[in-house]
Amino acid sequence: MAGLTTIALIERRADISRDLFTRYWRDVHGVMAARIPGFESYVQHHVTQDSGAVGDIAFEGIAVVRFACEADRAGLGESAISTQIVRDEPNVFTRALLYNLSASDSVRVNEGTATDPDDTGFLLFAHHEAAQEWTDAAGAVGIEVHLHDLRGADPSLWNGIDAGAVSWQGVVQYWAGGRELPPVPDGVTGFRTDERYVMVEKGRPTPIGLRGADAVRTINEIGAKNQLERDVETLIYGI
Repeated sequence: MAGLTTIALIERRADISRDLFTRYWRDVHGVMAARIPGFESYVQHHVTQDSGAVGDIAFEGIAVVRFACEADRAGLGESAISTQIVRDEPNVFTRALLYNLSASDSVRVNEGTATDPDDTGFLLFAHHEAAQEWTDAAGAVGIEVHLHDLRGADPSLWNGIDAGAVSWQGVVQYWAGGRELPPVPDGVTGFRTDERYVMVEKGRPTPIGLRGADAVRTINEIGAKNQLERDVETLIYGI
């Protein structure tokens, strides 16, 4: 799918538990963010660092938002909901760094070939050239890879939060699909996705994006499938 991507790198507030972070980001903050106009897709990745210098980069969330065009992304900065999103961030995040990327900043190799969308991970590179070389090597063995060049984006424009002393130039998302990953250079930080939640899909909030995961789980447990039908959701949420 062509279009634009926004990447968010998110650090959990240190005085709250990982479980509380997951529930609040997904079911409170994420449900509100799913109402921002213009999203084509919005996926939350709740991640754990699994390579690189331990504690070097403390991100526990990575969000990937895609837009059909720049006009659609205007809602991210101009909507009343976005104002409330920024206001809510200190309730759960220490840092939330948003990188608004141009179409040429994102390169997708073997797009659409991943068989399990939940089996994914991320690599954070200090140098874009190393990220490009790794992407080329992974793509050559059939791995789906999305490379996002962060060099031209300023995350402080979102909420005024300084990115901090650690710098990085590229983030790579990959789906190995059982294939062996190419060697990862020294100095690269890796993250595994522990939980993945699709909040917006095909331009519309998903049931989780509308109600939160706990409500959807309850609906599924009791077998109330009619509660997930579009006409019911439209009556409740007006969308």
